[in-house]
Amino acid sequence: MKAIVVDAEWAPRDGVDVPPEDAARRWAVNANQVYRSPRFLVETVEDPSGPGPNELIVQVGSCGICGSDVHMYETDSDGYMLLPYHMRCPVFSGHEFAGVVVEVGTEVKDFASGDLVTVEEIQWCGTCLACRGGYPNQCAHIEDLGFTINGGFAEFVKVPEKACWKLNSLLDRYGTPEQALEVGSMSEPASVVYEGMFTRAGGFKPGGAVVVFGAGPIGLAACALAAAAGASKVVCAETVADRRALAEACGADVSVDPAQASVGEVVADLTAGRGAAMVVEASGNFKAVMGSIEDCLGVGGKLSVIGMDARPATLNLIRHQLAAASVYGSVGHCGGWNFPNVIALMASGRIQMENAVTKRVALDGMVDALAGTSDRRDGKILVKPGQA
Repeated sequence: MKAIVVDAEWAPRDGVDVPPEDAARRWAVNANQVYRSPRFLVETVEDPSGPGPNELIVQVGSCGICGSDVHMYETDSDGYMLLPYHMRCPVFSGHEFAGVVVEVGTEVKDFASGDLVTVEEIQWCGTCLACRGGYPNQCAHIEDLGFTINGGFAEFVKVPEKACWKLNSLLDRYGTPEQALEVGSMSEPASVVYEGMFTRAGGFKPGGAVVVFGAGPIGLAACALAAAAGASKVVCAETVADRRALAEACGADVSVDPAQASVGEVVADLTAGRGAAMVVEASGNFKAVMGSIEDCLGVGGKLSVIGMDARPATLNLIRHQLAAASVYGSVGHCGGWNFPNVIALMASGRIQMENAVTKRVALDGMVDALAGTSDRRDGKILVKPGQA
C-alpha cells in the first residue's frame, strides 16, 4: 500500500533532558524540542498485518490535513518542527480519518466488515491515574495515531475497537459512503473543539455571545458548535478574507479582521457592553491574540484554549480576576461522549462541517497540498487515499 511517511533528524536541543527510554525509541514529548529537518514522502509500504483480537483493519476513505500536520512540516529558524506535541519518527502521519472496516479481530463485538467508522486519534490506556480520574487526553502512557503510531494518510490502518465510532447516521443523512466518510473524517477536529468548549470548559448558557479567534478548521468547528449550542452572537476574528467567509458559512454571524478593527469594540457593540460568555482560542498564535481576548471577555466569561503554540504568552491576570473569568486548557478529543455527540450533531444537520472543505486531493498530492498551506487560505483539505 501507499502511505505518507514522516521522518526527521533526532537532535535534542541543548539543555533538553530526554529520558533514556524515550531516546531509545525516539519518542518526543515535544517535537519542537528534538526533531529537526522533517521529511514527508509518499512511499510504498507493507499492508498492516492481521488485526489482534480487539483490533480492526480500516480502509481509509478520507483523512483531513490538520494544523498539527502543517506544524510537523514547517520549521523554525533552527530547522526544528513547529509541532509542540508528541512525535515519534518515522511514522505514517494523518489522524483525522474515516473509512470502511475490512477485517475485525476475533473478540471484536460491535463492528463488522463493511461498517463505516471514524477513529479517535488519542490512544489512552485506561489504567493510569489520569485516565482513571477522567482525563484520558492526559494519559501517562499516551500514543497518538499519526504522531507516535501509524495513522490515516495511508490506504489501510490498524486500530483498536475502543477508538472507533460508527457513521451509519451520516450515511443516512448524506446518502453515499463517499460523502459520509468525508464528513465523518471531520469528527476528530470537531470533537477537539467539543472537548475544549463543553467537556473541559462546561459550555455557556444559551443566549451568551461566543468569540472565536482563528478560522482554520478548528475555528470553523468552534463557530458551528457555538451556533448549534444557542449563542446569540458568534463572532470570528480572522485576518484572512477567504477564511472569514468560511467562518460565516459555518455559523459565524460576524467576522472581523483584527488587523483592521478592534475585536473587543465590535463585541462590546454587538452585546451592548456585556462581552463574551465564551472565547475560543483557535489561532495558535497566543502572543498576538491574548490582549484582544481579554478585551472580549464578559463577567463570568470563559476562555477555552484549543489552538497550540509552544511560545509563551502574557496574561493580564487582574483583568481575569475583575471579570471573574476562567481559563481552560484543552488538548485532544477522547473519552466521554465527544465523538458520538459530534456525529449526532452532524447527522441532524445542526452542524454542517462540509462547508469547511475547500480542497480534495489524492494521497499522491498530499505533500504538495501541505506545502500550499503556507498562505493559510484553505479551510479543510481532505486527502482521499483511494482516489487516483
